[in-house]
Amino acid sequence: MTTCQWIGSDADYTRLQPTCCAPAVEGKSYCTEHVWQVYKQGSAQGRRKKDIKIASDVRLWESLFNDAVQELEEEGFL
Repeated sequence: MTTCQWIGSDADYTRLQPTCCAPAVEGKSYCTEHVWQVYKQGSAQGRRKKDIKIASDVRLWESLFNDAVQELEEEGFL
């Protein structure tokens, strides 16, 4: 992206049209005025907690699966 993709904090998100067309910061999708609002510190905390929970759940199921496989091997099924 070469221009800012800022939709606005109170914009109609159904139309998905950027309201700012200023040049974007290199490596980002937003201009210097809006990049700090999108990437502000702590804005990803909720998503991070969700990712940690999902990873924990996956590890639990993986462990249960491995235990079941080991039990089947010990009983001679595999």
